[in-house]
Amino acid sequence: MAVVLVGAAYYLGARLGLSLSLVEQNVTPLWPPSGIALAAFLVFGRSMWPGVACAALAVNLPISTGPVPALLTALGNTLAPLVAAIVLERVGFRRQLDRRRDALAIVFLGALASMTISATIGTITLLSSKTIGTDELVGAWAVWWTGDAMGVLAVTPFLLCIPLFRELEPWPATRWLEAAVILVLTTVLVSWTAYTDLPLLFLALPLLGWASWRLQLRGAAPAALMATLIATWSATRELGPFADESLLEQMLTLQAFNATVALTSFFLAALVTERMRLNSALMSAAAELEGRVESRTAELSATSDRLRREIHQRYETEQQLSLEEARTRREHQIAETLQRNLLPDRMPDIPGVTVAARYVPATADLHVGGDWYDVIQLRGGLIALVIGDVAGHGLQAAAAMAQLRMAVRAYAVHDPSPVAVMNGLHELVRELSVAEMVTVLYVLYDPDTGTMRFTNAGHPPALMIDNGGTRYLEGGLAPPLGVLAQRDYAEATQQLRPGATLLLYTDGLIEKRSLSIQDGLDRLVAEASGIGQADLEALCDHLLSALPENDEVADDIALVALRPLVLAGTPLSLDVPAEAHMLFQLRHALRRWLRESGVNARDAGEIAIACGEACSNVVRHAYGASPGDLQVEARLVDSSIELTVRDHGRWRSPANRGGGWGLRLIHGLMDSVDVDSGPHGTTMVMRRNVAVGNEP
Repeated sequence: MAVVLVGAAYYLGARLGLSLSLVEQNVTPLWPPSGIALAAFLVFGRSMWPGVACAALAVNLPISTGPVPALLTALGNTLAPLVAAIVLERVGFRRQLDRRRDALAIVFLGALASMTISATIGTITLLSSKTIGTDELVGAWAVWWTGDAMGVLAVTPFLLCIPLFRELEPWPATRWLEAAVILVLTTVLVSWTAYTDLPLLFLALPLLGWASWRLQLRGAAPAALMATLIATWSATRELGPFADESLLEQMLTLQAFNATVALTSFFLAALVTERMRLNSALMSAAAELEGRVESRTAELSATSDRLRREIHQRYETEQQLSLEEARTRREHQIAETLQRNLLPDRMPDIPGVTVAARYVPATADLHVGGDWYDVIQLRGGLIALVIGDVAGHGLQAAAAMAQLRMAVRAYAVHDPSPVAVMNGLHELVRELSVAEMVTVLYVLYDPDTGTMRFTNAGHPPALMIDNGGTRYLEGGLAPPLGVLAQRDYAEATQQLRPGATLLLYTDGLIEKRSLSIQDGLDRLVAEASGIGQADLEALCDHLLSALPENDEVADDIALVALRPLVLAGTPLSLDVPAEAHMLFQLRHALRRWLRESGVNARDAGEIAIACGEACSNVVRHAYGASPGDLQVEARLVDSSIELTVRDHGRWRSPANRGGGWGLRLIHGLMDSVDVDSGPHGTTMVMRRNVAVGNEP
């Protein structure tokens, strides 16, 4: 039954198409049967070919010079959509046309490429039967190809969208009204442009974009079909933009318009549908994740219950352990897990500055302490380093450490000054009623000026390692937190020049049973001075291996080391994640390098603006939602700055939204700008002559 219905639809579509014939009686610029046949093959399968072949033969017999030409023409009419269906199936085409690749496939593979088969067979048949002459061959082929391709582009998506009204969510009345308005406006506008002599057919594209954006394929396909039918009718009547043109020119114009209509409508509709499906998938994934979290929580709860039962059984079988010993060991496990999970798992990437840190727990099983540290990037390019120690051991010390570390971050974001942070911590410690003593050393470093501001609440002093000598920072001293009822904190300042190292540590690094605190401080100075300007990671490893005795750590040890890189006199090379929050740090590092290289303030400011725009473009366009890296290189050559910004992503095609000002600004600020973009990334090289030192 389906074969008969397909054949009948093919025959009726053929009669409609032949009414628009331009060459003899069987070459038309719009051949709906091609679209009907392809839609039938995609929906019902390739077994529909007998119905298509019989209908094609019935159509061609009355208009051909004999049965053989009719049979050959019918063969081409059947073979072209059949090949198109096979090719589309091979590339994974979906009849819902809900992906961009589906829209591109039906336009270029299903229509433009596959329909060359029927056009070639048909025109060769006409030439062999002497229906046309050789001088008409190219025109006849163009009309035939145009007709078959337009049949696919106009009719197939329309037929494929019909089942979607049943399969997808029904439209409300307002959506039906909007679809009707779009269809009427498209009909009126295309009809008017088809009659006028002005080339204004492109005015229909915004309406088709509207239909694709708002209604997807169910709205875009009928509008595109209407635009194609009116344009084809105008071409057959030589009206409007098709007047006074040769047959080949008319077909090229018509094919260009219809292909643009199809590509615009279906590609945009597929893009919108794809985005909507992705959003729906994200929502479903979020719901699924929520369910999995709940399920996992229940499993963890059950596992926790099981573990408690096993521990209870172990208590009974191991009578040599008292209940107090078991409770203490359990508390140690919780405290150690809490402490390790709340310490930073890695140091932040800060352009122009290197940071390293270490944490070593006490060797004794029951000596999990409250040592902690953090490195915080703040607004204005500031960097806060904090290290602290909650006296005592166990779960209570680890819990207090966690609260203090989170509080420092909150206070530093609100007001990063050392005194403000210490005042906040003082009040917090008093409110928490922490039984043990709490020491904290807080340092606020400005990479732009090299200035450190710090306050020390009873903690071992920070160590500064420089070529000029290694010494402790003794200023800004105050009692441990919460010891006194009143707050009395002051800050001290110190310059940290490029190449120098600042070391923060806890008392576990310098305390030994056989040595005084002063001896431990002296040993730390000696070991730090001996290794000199080594890599920070090597410095931390050396101190941890040299200071503890026999690899035994009596108390937890925490280390944080910071060193501003020496930028002057060497090319600048930065490699950071392509993330928005890194742009401020990049600009600060570049400004510092320019200042240390002797570039005057005006040139440095404009170069930093140009670099910021280039880096911002990489963040927005190079990687999309995927992670990636951003490389910035700068060098000074004969009073000229050469700045290179490089990524390894694929830039998204720019949308026509009135942008592009960043690149114009870069060209305006720099003397020359070269952009090399390829499949493996984009490199922008900017150059500008600058005034160095005292030059004007």
